[in-house]
Amino acid sequence: YEHLVSRPLGTSPDGLQEPVRISIPRYVLRGQGKDEHFEFEVKISVMDDMWTVFRRYSRFREMHKSLKLKYPELAALEFPPKKLFGNRDERMVAERRNQLERYLRNLFRVMLSSSSSPLRADADGGFHLTKHAVCEFSPFFKKGVFEYSSHGTG
Repeated sequence: YEHLVSRPLGTSPDGLQEPVRISIPRYVLRGQGKDEHFEFEVKISVMDDMWTVFRRYSRFREMHKSLKLKYPELAALEFPPKKLFGNRDERMVAERRNQLERYLRNLFRVMLSSSSSPLRADADGGFHLTKHAVCEFSPFFKKGVFEYSSHGTG
């Protein structure tokens, strides 16, 4: 028996606008042969700003490792494990998409309330978040950051 609760996207249960909304609606297969890989579409919305980046799993891992060093409270977050085999299997990629989306949502939940976070609410409980602040927090969220490497696009 499941209890389902629905609410409009982007609002919290008390009706307030969520400062950051993040989703991974899909993934795409890129490259050819040995360089064939999946990239996940990450949609980020900060207040009225909305943008999309495509990232490989390896970029998520790099971000997680670097942020864990800077913000120890993130070490407790569950990060999808690396797979040695089957990482091009459609079912595995779909499951990884779900896990990465859950990870990003938890990342922002922790960082929006952490006292050491540059993203947390001010003393009045208000958020002064901007796209710039999120991109400064981690280059992972910057559009175009990885477009010139062999690992992905902006």
